[in-house]
Amino acid sequence: MKVYLSDKSDKGSGFYATLLAAVLSLVAAFVYMGAYSRTRYMSWAAFAIIIVGVVITVAMVFLKLIRFAPTVMLASIYLAFMFYIYYIYFYISSVVYGIQYSGFPAIFYINIAFFLLAIIVSIVSIFLSPYKKNKSGVKN
Repeated sequence: MKVYLSDKSDKGSGFYATLLAAVLSLVAAFVYMGAYSRTRYMSWAAFAIIIVGVVITVAMVFLKLIRFAPTVMLASIYLAFMFYIYYIYFYISSVVYGIQYSGFPAIFYINIAFFLLAIIVSIVSIFLSPYKKNKSGVKN
């Protein structure tokens, strides 16, 4: 694995963007778990979907199926984000209508930021080439 990652001869920006999306997705998952694991707003399905998506993406990278890995990463983080929204909806509505208290804690914004950042990087990685092009413009 170390040899595969250290060989930079054929890896393009899409390869690194895919790995960055996987890391951001893991961070989003663990921030989410840390913030909401003891509340009813935690979706363990969302957490599991992110972990499974990252595992499949990393496996596809090392099996040299990098072309499809960003799509798997995007699908998993987006689906997990939808579960997150589904579970957090009551909390958001009660804060917005002033039922509980006014304002969201900082961890709420941090969690949303990591989810959105992982989704954006996943989208970008789909459009970037995972392979470097040689001088004639042909992929290696």
